[in-house]
Amino acid sequence: MADQDPFEYVTGGDDDVMLRRIGTSGPQTGTIGPRPTHVLFWLADGHAVVTADSGDRWEVGPGRPLMLSAPVAYAFDTDASRMTLLHLSPAFLAAVAARGEDVVDPEPGEFVQPEASDVRLEPLRTLLRELTSQILDPELPDAERRAVNRRVARVVLSTFTRSRADVENRLRRAVRFVHDHAGDDITVGDLAQAAGLSERGVQDLFRRTLDVTPMRYLREVRLDRAHLELLARPARGVVTVRDVAGKWQFAHLGRFAAAYRERFGESPHETLVRSEPRDRA
Repeated sequence: MADQDPFEYVTGGDDDVMLRRIGTSGPQTGTIGPRPTHVLFWLADGHAVVTADSGDRWEVGPGRPLMLSAPVAYAFDTDASRMTLLHLSPAFLAAVAARGEDVVDPEPGEFVQPEASDVRLEPLRTLLRELTSQILDPELPDAERRAVNRRVARVVLSTFTRSRADVENRLRRAVRFVHDHAGDDITVGDLAQAAGLSERGVQDLFRRTLDVTPMRYLREVRLDRAHLELLARPARGVVTVRDVAGKWQFAHLGRFAAAYRERFGESPHETLVRSEPRDRA
């Protein structure tokens, strides 16, 4: 019997989407540390057990795509002799998602694994069967490769959602930005950039988690700051409602007064009068 090459390696693609097809002659055990790209892999035969650094564990059979998120370390044990790895640039996924008004943060995040029976996996399987040869083709024209890459990215983003921890981190970043810059002239776009989301994405995030829009949340924070400032008027100097409103980006005094009364049950002027020193004899 002729000797067989114990390792087969075929690769193709570009910096955005790179596909590697690997063949081995025996069982493999090892670890995969955090890396610059997300890796979507699937087996042609055999089985694998993959364990994330969080302790989450998946048993993978042939044909089931599994996403290895870039910032996560994994241990694996497999008896498969053939597997395919699709490397996906986080920045490229972000750029494609931005066109669809979803996540735009190029910083690698963590994805949630669908169940093996999840119907969302079928379109991904179909696409991978269709496009693997094109990704590997070194002669594929640049325009066609870009189109193929975008198709892959869109289906991947519709298959794998962000983890809850990732969503919570984005909300914290947006909320912190609001509190740090409440006195600045900021927009939904600024909040979206702070959270690493599109404008639509940050709108959806605030509605789902806080049941308010980002600008409504910002307005409430500004009202709180104005209220505290009116209550804590300095012993010396003159404080006016107009000055406080302007400091916290309320350009229209009438609207500020109406929103203030709705929030605190009194007008800004009444708060200011109530805060006057009462030690006059």
